[in-house]
Parts: sequence; C-alpha cells; structure tokens
Amino acid sequence: MKADRLHWLLPAALLAAAVLARAQDVQVTASVDADTIGTQDQLQLTVNLSGPDSGDVEAPRLPQFPGFDVVAGPSVSTQFQWINGRASSSKGFTYVLAPQKPGRYTLGPVEVRAGGKTYRTQPVAVTVTSGSSRPATRRSFDPFGDESSMPRRPPGGNDVFVTAEIDSRRAYPSQQVTLTYRLFTQVGVTGLQLQESPPLNGFWVEEMEVATNQRGERKLVNGREYLEYLVKKQALFPNTPGTLKIPSVTFAIAARTGGDFFGIFGQSETVYRKTDELALEVLPFPSQGRAPNFSGAVGSYNLTASLDRNEAATGDAVTLHVKLAGRGNLKMVPDLTLPQLPDFTIYSSKQAANIRLLEGKWIGGEKAWEYVLVPKAPGEQTIPPLSFCYFDPERERYETLATLPLALKVARATDGGGAITGLSGIGKQSLTRQGTDINFIKLSAGSISPQRPPAYGSLWYYALLAVPVAMNIGLLIYQRERRRQSSDVVLARSRKARRSALARLNGSVKAGRTNPRRFYDEAAAALSGYLGDKFNLPELALASDNLDRTLSEKGVRTEIIKETLACLQECDFGRFVSASAAPDKMRDLVRRTRSIIDTLEER
Repeated sequence: MKADRLHWLLPAALLAAAVLARAQDVQVTASVDADTIGTQDQLQLTVNLSGPDSGDVEAPRLPQFPGFDVVAGPSVSTQFQWINGRASSSKGFTYVLAPQKPGRYTLGPVEVRAGGKTYRTQPVAVTVTSGSSRPATRRSFDPFGDESSMPRRPPGGNDVFVTAEIDSRRAYPSQQVTLTYRLFTQVGVTGLQLQESPPLNGFWVEEMEVATNQRGERKLVNGREYLEYLVKKQALFPNTPGTLKIPSVTFAIAARTGGDFFGIFGQSETVYRKTDELALEVLPFPSQGRAPNFSGAVGSYNLTASLDRNEAATGDAVTLHVKLAGRGNLKMVPDLTLPQLPDFTIYSSKQAANIRLLEGKWIGGEKAWEYVLVPKAPGEQTIPPLSFCYFDPERERYETLATLPLALKVARATDGGGAITGLSGIGKQSLTRQGTDINFIKLSAGSISPQRPPAYGSLWYYALLAVPVAMNIGLLIYQRERRRQSSDVVLARSRKARRSALARLNGSVKAGRTNPRRFYDEAAAALSGYLGDKFNLPELALASDNLDRTLSEKGVRTEIIKETLACLQECDFGRFVSASAAPDKMRDLVRRTRSIIDTLEER
C-alpha cells in the first residue's frame, strides 16, 4: 500500500516541480543604456524576456512615457543557448527614446504577453540633464574623410546634434521671422530625415530654398570644432498677438561609427536628435497713427498705378494697372479698394502675384491688379489716387502710400453716325439706313403650314447632339485621370518599380560574369530600390535595422519579409566571400529575388 502511494506521489511531485520551474524560468526585465542622459542624447530601452516561452512572445505594449518620445523601435534580437543538455532562449525588444526636457522621470512598467500570460517589468528611473552627458570625443573628425579614423562607439549628443533658432524673439503679427535648423557634426553623416515635425500653430509658413550640395563650414562650439550644415529654413508669419510656441522637431541621422584597418567594414547607425522648443513674443499693433484702411499688411512696400492709354472714347475699355511691390507676405494682402469713379463703369479685376526670395533672406515680390474701366461721359477725367496703409516693423510706425492722379481725355464716340451710349457704358450699334424705297405690304401670306417635319422633332437630332457632349465628357475624365497619375509621385514610383528592378537585376547577371562582387552590389540595389519605389520608402528606412517592421506595417507577409532580409544579407555576405562567386549561388539569388518581386506585385 505504501509502495502504491509512493508510485503516485513521485510523478505528481515531479510534475509540480516542472510546472513551478517553468513558471520561475520566465523572466521579463526592462533596462536602459544609461541612468543619466542629456536633452541632446537618446536613450535605449530594452525589454528582455527569457525562458521557455520567449519564442511565443508578442511585441510589448508601451505606456506613455512622461518626458520622452518614442522615435524608433522595436529592434528585435533573439538568443538561443544549449548548456549541459539544457536549452535556454531569450528575446529582446529595443526602443529609442528622445528626451523632451530636463527632469527626473520613471519609465514603465511595460506589459509583455507570452505563452498566454501577461508579464510586467519593474519601473526604471532616468534623469535628464541639459545638453549632453555622453562621453565626448576630444578630437575633430572630417565627416567625409577616412572611415578608419572614425570613433567606433555610437555617436553621443556632443558628436552630432541639430539646433533650431529664430532671428528674432519679438515680432508683430504678419512680420517675418526666419526659423533655421542647422546640423553640427564631428562624425560622418550619410543621411538625414525629418522624423517628427509637429504643426506650427498660429503661423503662416513659407518654405525657403536650401542648397542641396553644401560644403560644411567649420565652427567652434563650446571649444570644439564642428562642421555646420544648413538643414531647413522657413519663413514664419505670426497671425495673432501673444506668446507662440515653436515645438521641438526630431531628426533621424544616419551617422558612421568607423571601420576596420582598411575602412571597409564601417557601420552606419541611426541616431535621433531633437531641437529645443522656442518661444516667440508677438506684440499687438500700436493704436497711434493707425489709418482706417489698414488691413494688417506688415513689411516695406511701394505702390504704383498707370493707364494703358491717355485718350479714349466713351464706351471704350481702358485698363488700370496697379502694382504693389516690396518685402512682406503679399499673399495675405487683400484686393485694394478703388476710389469713387462715378463717370466710369468698373468691371471685375484680375490679379497676379510673383512671390520669391529677396536678398537671400526675405519673402517678397510683386502683386499686380488690372481693372477694366469704361468711361461714360466725355471730357477731362481724372482717376483719383489709390492709397495703401502698412506697418513698418523696423521703424515701428504706420506708413501710407498713395499713387499719383491719372488723367484721361475722353472724347464722344462718333463712329457710324453716332453710337448710342447707355448707362452700362457699352457702345450700342448705330442705326443705319437700309434703302430709300418703300416696301409694300404683302396682302396674302399663303399657306403657313410646315412643308415637312422640323429636324428637332427627330430622335436622330438629339442623338447627334449628344455625341459631342459625350465625347467632351469622356475626354475631360481621361485628361483629369492622366493629370492625377502624372502628379502622383508615389503612384509613378510604384508603377515603374518592377520594370526598373528587373532591368537592374538583368544587368547584375551580366556584371557577375566578370566581377562577382559587382553582381551582389547590383542585386542588392535592385531589391532595395524596388522596395523603395514600391512602398515609397526613404533611403534611411532601407538602410536601417527596422526594415522588417517597416515592411510589416505595409502589410507584407512574414515569410516574404524573412526571404527579403535573407536575400539582402546574402548580398552583403557575397561582397566579401569568394565562395559566393559560384554561378549556382548567383542564379539561385536571382531566382529568389524575382520570386519576391512577383509575389509583391500580386498584392
């Protein structure tokens, strides 16, 4: 009896121990790469799950992190070990966080679901200081120099950062304030992208052109030498008085972290840099000296007016040209008000604007109006001066412009025995004599019944009338569709993606006959170029470690993502391994790449 009891108790105890050990083996932790960082640094948060259920784990559900923005991630890593006959595995999810402002913050807890159960990490405390707290490199680097001299560690906040600045802290409504973003770097930069740009509420924004091929200017910042690049420039025109905020902007920067002795294994790491929030004090317009016709225009202008001729006849059309030119937001200037012209009929105006960059830093140009005037009465007529009031922020006072009076000599119309001119001001046709004989009245009109049915009573008549209408409608629809397709850059890239990729893939086969490394370069470029065109991806997204997440967000199946990453990794491997020059391997890579492209085209 005792032996039977032991026979049942022993397996039950082993099962309970296994269950308890399994439950205890699952561990979820959260860690950061630094407890103290600066506002110019970035923080890496890693959520790690180890245990038997680490393979069946869902992506963590991140809460709101006060004081931080999640700018990238997750980057997924998996480890598997077999020690003394016992298997263990772990899976990590890494996120990149950008701090918003200095302070002490607590991250977490983060929820992770694995094996049907929910686990929570412990909170993590982080302190954010001003500037950068990362170790700084004490030497200068040429961003476009030898990669073997680059630092092998990830760039810190003092190695590469982005600044935002405005040329004035105080302004009036509609006064231009220039916002400039600059990149300062001591490491190589291979790409830069605007990652997050909140809207500029309370501003009228005009983009200013920035040169694409820039040569960095050497600048000293806090005793360290950097190369400075102009990244983005905008002209801001505040709408209302008060304190307006210019929110911080996040940039994704692909920075080089060095290479080996030969400089061929250099790495490119994406770092995220955030600008500081800026404040602009917008002053109200002064009440002293404000003219009744002031419409809110700010800047520096001049006003001119002219007629297309000095003499005209009653009923003739005369064009009045008015031009406002200068520095300011001309798009916000309303139509000018004409003075009273009782002896003229005024028709609707036509306007045109030429807005451009003046002196390399001011938004301005010309805005012109054309008014059609028809004189109704003969004599010496005068167009009174036109006035325009604006506020000059440099002098801090209102200025009123006025044109010179314009004289017009109007003669009475005498053509054809005299035209009859009505109140509308448009000349009528004159009465002319048709003949001198008296036409007799015909006493009998004969039969007035129609000899045959009229054409409009037939169905063919309306059918023929409908043909040109239908053709015009069809042509209009066709032209609108063609314009839409030609203006849709994303659609154009997607349509040509397969053709361009296959052409480049065929070129890689020809190049591989003499240069295997050239084959793998072209094959990788064909596949990555296809993904960029098909899904409208920037180069930074293709070069980052988050390509699998990007493709997953685009709805690509998991097996296709794995096959795509495998092909790209094989291309990277084939550039440096001579064994990859085998024709069979190259033909197999071409076949797999074609299969990926054909599968994605069928989506």
